[in-house]
Amino acid sequence: MALKIPKIEDEKAFKKHLYNKNEIDLILDRFKDDDTFTCAFITSCFTGMRTGEVCSLTWDDINFENRVINVRHTVYDKPKDDKGRWYIGTTKTKQGTRQINMCETIYNALMNYKKKQQYMKKLYGKEYCTYHFEDVLNKYGKVVEQRIVQNESNILQLNKADMVFTRPNGKYFGRNILNYPFKIIHKELGIENCRFYDLRGS
Repeated sequence: MALKIPKIEDEKAFKKHLYNKNEIDLILDRFKDDDTFTCAFITSCFTGMRTGEVCSLTWDDINFENRVINVRHTVYDKPKDDKGRWYIGTTKTKQGTRQINMCETIYNALMNYKKKQQYMKKLYGKEYCTYHFEDVLNKYGKVVEQRIVQNESNILQLNKADMVFTRPNGKYFGRNILNYPFKIIHKELGIENCRFYDLRGS
């Protein structure tokens, strides 16, 4: 029997970019006024978390007392409907569920970001966007995933989704919150062919 040789994909499409210190400093300086992006960027730099893991973080996942980040889930999207497009599920692998110790840099970054977010909640008041997790059941009634749903009229639900990385008004954009900054990184800063995911290897 003849063996069928698998198709070789374009290596350039999968080549990872290794950020150097100068590039990281350049990016952080360019987005120094975007607290959400810089904190998400620093979180990945110092933890090696995947894009979906970073964007799925809730404040319940972050234990400031013990200085630990609990990685328990990932976020992904599906075709958008009247409830949005973002879903939260288990980590990519069983080994993906883990605890990551926070160094001083990431501890301070997240602590300061949380204080800023709490301030913005007070500033926006009732206009601040809030979310909850909604169970998605299969035909047997088993919960297979959860979706992140914005609260109607911002009335708090029981299964609160206290997402970490949101816009100043609380609006949650999932992975999309990284899209615009990376267009600037590619075109304005001239750091081409790099992705947020590549921070894992840097």
